[in-house]
Formats: sequence, C-alpha cells, structure tokens
Amino acid sequence: MILTEMERAEYSRYTQEFDFTDSVRDKTFLITGSSGMTGSAIIKWLLFLNSSCGTNARIFASTRRPDIIPDHIEKTDNIRFIEFGKEIDELADIPVDYIIHAASPTERDFFIRYPAETFSVIINGTESMLELCRKKSAAFILLSSVEVYGAHDSELPVTESETGAIDSLNIRSGYPLGKKGAEFLTHSYCAEYGCNTRIVRISAIQGLYQPYGELRIFNEITRCILEKKDLVMKSDGMSKKSIIYTLDAVSGILTALFKGKKGETYNITDPGTFMTMKEFADTVFSYFAPERKIIYDITPVENTGYLPHLSLLQSTEKISALGWKPITDLRKIYEIDLTRWSK
Repeated sequence: MILTEMERAEYSRYTQEFDFTDSVRDKTFLITGSSGMTGSAIIKWLLFLNSSCGTNARIFASTRRPDIIPDHIEKTDNIRFIEFGKEIDELADIPVDYIIHAASPTERDFFIRYPAETFSVIINGTESMLELCRKKSAAFILLSSVEVYGAHDSELPVTESETGAIDSLNIRSGYPLGKKGAEFLTHSYCAEYGCNTRIVRISAIQGLYQPYGELRIFNEITRCILEKKDLVMKSDGMSKKSIIYTLDAVSGILTALFKGKKGETYNITDPGTFMTMKEFADTVFSYFAPERKIIYDITPVENTGYLPHLSLLQSTEKISALGWKPITDLRKIYEIDLTRWSK
C-alpha cells in the first residue's frame, strides 16, 4: 500500500495507541462504502497492520465501481474489490469474520435531490448486509449517525438510550430516518436471529480524507483560511455540535467492533470540540487566520437543507469504558487539513 508521509505518521501514531493486532490477525473483513472517507480509512488501517505487523487480514472492499482500483493499492495488498449489491453472490463460498457497513449517501445536496433514494439505499443496503451476516455468522457493525437524535436542544450529554424526534414530512429527513430504520433492522437481526451486531453513532468527521469541496461549515472554514476569504454563515451560528478526527472515528469503530458487546450501541465523538458554530469558526480562525471574520447571510432553514437549530452533545461514557478516547484535538485536526490541502 502506498501512503503519504503524513498518512504513514498518522497510522503509526494510532496503531501504537490502539493495538488491534490480535483481533485482526488472519481474519476476513467485508467493508462496504470502501471508496468513502471512513471506509477507505478503515481499509488503510487494516492494510497498514498487514504491512507493519504481519497480521494477514483479508479484505473484501465493496464499491459501485470495483473496476477502479485506488492509486494507493498495490498488487501485493491482500484486498479484493467487489461490486456493491452483489456481496452475497461474490462471497458465497468464502467465510467472513467481520462486516463493517459504512456504505451510505453522505452529501446534503444528494439528500435534498434524491430523498427517496437516500432512504431506500440505506435501508436496502443494511438489510442485505445483515442477511450476509446471518448466513456467515459474522460480527457486524453499522455506522450510523448522530442525526438519529433529531433536533435535540440541550447542554446535557445524550446517552445511547435516548431517542430523538425526526420530521417524517421533511425532505431532508431521508438520511436520519434511513439511519434510524437501519438501526432498527440491526437491532432486530440481533434480537430475532441472534446475529452478532453492534451500532456506532458517529458525529461529523473531519480531517485527513475529507474532500476539499465538501459543503459543511467545518470544511468551509478551512477553505476560507486557504483562499483568504471571510466566512459567510447562512445561520446565526448558534447551533452547537461536536466533531471527531477521521482516525479517532476509525479507532472508535474498531474498538466497538472488537471490544463492544453484542447488540449494543455506542456514541463516537470528541466532547472537547463541543461548541457553537460561531465559536467553532472563531476558534479555528484564532489559531490560523485571526484576520478572517464571519459575515452573516441568514437563510430560512427550509430553503437550505440544513438541520433545524440544535444543541447536541453525545455522551461517550460507554465507548470510553472499552478503553477508547480521542487523541487528536481541534487544532491538530486543522493543522493536518491545512497542510495536506495547501500542497
């Protein structure tokens, strides 16, 4: 596998902090959403362990375009790309130990343009992977989202046992409702068929593999710094959220998969980044571009595809009890993004 100097340093740092070698050694993984940010980061982590620790993990990477092999993959890597939606047929005679279901639409514009497709892809893809889990007796983990908590508005940490209301008549709701439905299916396959399943609810992920053109405010802040422009905020900036670094998210996913309990759900975020969007922008600008400022051009929420006003902090008590914690702070996340995007 070909890695940049920065990637190699980051995977070295994380694999020293989180030792999954015994859980990975000689195991077979199916990873959906393999071309996405999180799926590709998980694959690189496993391949890095193969090359650095001789773990001999075998990876089947599900993607819509299996004929397009990523540039970082080498012929000696123990990985095979298979077509999304055909996993059951392609793996018919192959034992699978772990299924990491990361496939999902992720772009807000897609949610708005294709609400029916957003919902159905999430539901149908999850059901297909759970059927494979059932047939293979594999351990399964669903990558869900903080959005299942809905328009929460509280400073108190939200635990995994709490639920959130989501407007089923809002076109933007296809994604969170799809994730809620996927969680129900995952829980049901565990309860009804005894499948070895887990769920992780992940906050917004930032850093390392986030595409430059991604539209979220966290990326726009970086673009403002690099392009020397002020931030135009379409809201009052009072929504309060947290984010998590890409490899902190991956370490949390793998911790839940290898150390979590069957049937359980785990929040994954960095509580240290919990702040309003205005505070978030001001903080990052103060680190890297104090001359930048915020310009307000407020647009009604129903015309933007943004979620309603919210304040949501996930409790990480359950995942922390498994020995996990985030190790990359806000400043380091943006140092990494600014470095890789400025090249």
